[in-house]
Amino acid sequence: MRHGSSFGRLLGSSLLLLLLSAVNLAPVNADGDAPALHHSYFKEPLSKLLFFKNPSTLLGINKSRGRIFRSSDSGAHWDVVSGIPSGKAARLYAHPHEPRIAYVLSDSSEHWITHDEGKSWEAFSSPLPATSSGVRPLEFHAERSGWILFIGEKCVEESGGWSPFPRQVCHDEAFYVKDGFAKATRDHKAGDHTGSGIAPLLGEGKAVAKCMWARHTKEFETMAEEAIFCLGIVPASASESTDTSGLRARLLPAEQPLPRVHRRNLVYPRATSETHPGDGIQLASAAEGLSLASRGLKDAVAEILGSQITRNKVQLLVSEDFFATKRIVHFGSGNDGAGGDRAGGGVVAFSVVKSYLLAAISHADSNEMDLFISVDGHTWAESHLPLPPGTEEDAYTILESTQHSVLVDIVTSSTRAVGSLFRSNSNGTYYTQSLEHTHRSKNGLVDVERVHGVEGVIIANQVSNWDQIGKGSIFHRERVELRSRISFNDGAYWRYLRAPDKDIDGKALGCSADGWHTGQCALHLHSVTSTRAPGRIFGSPSSAGVVLAVGSVGSKLLGWRECDTFLSRDAGVSWSMVHRDAHHVQIADSGSILVLANDEAPTDSIAYSLDSGRTWAKASLSSKMRVSALFLDDDGLSPVVLAVGTVREGDHNHEQSIVSLDFSHSYKAKCALDPSDPKPGKDVEEFALRADDKGDDCVMGHQSRYIRRKPNAPCHLSLDRVLVPRQTDCKCARGDFECDFNYALNKDDKCELVGSLVVPRGQCLNKSDRFMASSGYRHIPGNTCLRDSGLVLDKPVDTPCPRAQSPGSGSGGGQNKDGDDDGSYRHGHVSHHTTVVRGDPHIMTFPNSTAYLLMTSAQELYRTDDEGAKWTKIDLAKST
Repeated sequence: MRHGSSFGRLLGSSLLLLLLSAVNLAPVNADGDAPALHHSYFKEPLSKLLFFKNPSTLLGINKSRGRIFRSSDSGAHWDVVSGIPSGKAARLYAHPHEPRIAYVLSDSSEHWITHDEGKSWEAFSSPLPATSSGVRPLEFHAERSGWILFIGEKCVEESGGWSPFPRQVCHDEAFYVKDGFAKATRDHKAGDHTGSGIAPLLGEGKAVAKCMWARHTKEFETMAEEAIFCLGIVPASASESTDTSGLRARLLPAEQPLPRVHRRNLVYPRATSETHPGDGIQLASAAEGLSLASRGLKDAVAEILGSQITRNKVQLLVSEDFFATKRIVHFGSGNDGAGGDRAGGGVVAFSVVKSYLLAAISHADSNEMDLFISVDGHTWAESHLPLPPGTEEDAYTILESTQHSVLVDIVTSSTRAVGSLFRSNSNGTYYTQSLEHTHRSKNGLVDVERVHGVEGVIIANQVSNWDQIGKGSIFHRERVELRSRISFNDGAYWRYLRAPDKDIDGKALGCSADGWHTGQCALHLHSVTSTRAPGRIFGSPSSAGVVLAVGSVGSKLLGWRECDTFLSRDAGVSWSMVHRDAHHVQIADSGSILVLANDEAPTDSIAYSLDSGRTWAKASLSSKMRVSALFLDDDGLSPVVLAVGTVREGDHNHEQSIVSLDFSHSYKAKCALDPSDPKPGKDVEEFALRADDKGDDCVMGHQSRYIRRKPNAPCHLSLDRVLVPRQTDCKCARGDFECDFNYALNKDDKCELVGSLVVPRGQCLNKSDRFMASSGYRHIPGNTCLRDSGLVLDKPVDTPCPRAQSPGSGSGGGQNKDGDDDGSYRHGHVSHHTTVVRGDPHIMTFPNSTAYLLMTSAQELYRTDDEGAKWTKIDLAKST
């Protein structure tokens, strides 16, 4: 790795360096000085960057040489970390809740931790090497920073079978610490692999697919702080299926090992930054979110391994005492499938999303899955999604959600390129369709992205020719055509993006109001499935309405290299073209600095604007490079942007280059602003989030006022936190409500019943009964409008029962919008209760009764009078 100035070399004479720098730096912008540029070169490229909370300190990992690099000046200069032996570093992670702590894991049992942003490192050993299965090897408690789960991998060589190569079968095991590895580092000795102070969680040799703290997020607070969920693998007999979910096999040829085949890696990355905040940015590709798929890997694995590995079932286990005791979470009546457990095929995946626990379970006899959700970790309810007829729930993507509702996209086409987006109610059980024909990639990425820095704004891409996808001959398949839509109420209502009036040359683009409203002449933007760089797609947490994006104007989204670059300063209400061609984009210094790097060809300059896109200047690079991405700290606070790419000429041809563009001295003055009490002033302005340009400033039920730098203010912000907007609740209006479950908008823009009525359990037991039914509307989750002084549309309506139900009935007649019996009666919110019993259960039910009997293989008898919510053990030695 070598460093260079703006020209790539350090010159002997400081005077000559100063003179040449003056010649080669970018032209001075009218509103501020050009950034200072520093070039660093790497013969073996860094594959990941990690920003600490203090954005001037970064770590990078070079996996090919197993080395860690550190920069303490925002990427201007890099040094190899000396506390970690060369060749050992394999993975790099940040502690998400401790801003100065990071971890380096090796492929063996020796690892390293820093408590001072990488200045010094301490070694520790683990009982097993860190997992390579694809799940995260470190899981952190959101409140107890020293409580950490470690997932290790154990492999054993297996002989025999059809394979001509030696083969290892691997499984994961879980361990935990409560001291942040303090004892492990204190007792560490070189070559020691005992893992002092790192305790097994489920017991030695117990295989798991995944483990997470219940309090994985700060929003989830309803369970004990010790609560842990694990996907436990239960091996079945060798005579069962050849399905190998749960175990991984690796084939070992005589010389070079083949890549490991991960059998249960069914949780895929979704966006373009890693799954855990603060974890760093992959320089190739990365992810954020959760995708659940029931096909794909299974078929590929079966072709490789044949029938050599037995079937393994995955159960969801929970403990609140570090697995001194545990219980199995059951989904539906019965246990482990004997009495009708819905998870007959096992639990496919589990995750904590904001204040929700989500589990996807598979059916024993099909690829279909069901999604269950819990807000307290004890009661689980099936998520009811009004799917189109014939749709199987065989692939979900859980999108970036809020603490008020969950966003789920489900595959609705055989090509897996088209999905449907659903939004939940506040407890995650009942969903309404938010947007149909969403665009998906084959690996579960979905073009639905939030606009960061503001609340409730989402941009999504729809497949406009969804009915043609997959048709045609093998030589000519219809290509996906995309159109972009935007929502200002968290996905309740959508509209197309209004195109700019003119292009960058002042030429009118000619889009009419009708063209905008129909999408025939609107702005369409590239999103997560087609963007060419990691990181957030639209905006940053501190940019307050400022968005840069790549797209095109017309009836559909054009290819990446046919597109141009656009800017919005009002969170997507209006847009302007700021540059021809597709560019990598970045927004620095809390929305004050805009940076572009050409992505269509090698470039010798980086474009930037210090006045919100009104004027642009160029910062000259030392040589042409193919820029692969622009990087910034997670919150977008830093005035320093890193351009990463490959040099295409000169002495460093084909080397990786990291160029630091430092705007901290573009202005000498710091903006007059008190971050603890931000108010408009001479340097900063107030931005009011609006849903349109007509003055409607009530978004998600409240007015939001953000503070940001004025475009022409000669100062820099250099904040150390994201400013909190000032919010004032509004009176409730029509836009604060959406259609309820099984209701949809009609041609008159009113919500009408399109499915069956939802009747609360225990009601409508007699034909003449009435119940309080949905009005057809529900308050948008997270909306804070004032219900006592505005329009209220979700007041329940007294309604005749569709038909009488047996007390113990779980199904029966329903009533559609015309009042006819449709045979699909639905109860209201269904609760699922957990009871732990010994042995395999067998359940006996009684006609027209809520009482059940349960006999286990351990000869224990239980009775319930409330359909399984509570069970009482019966002592047969006593008279009853």
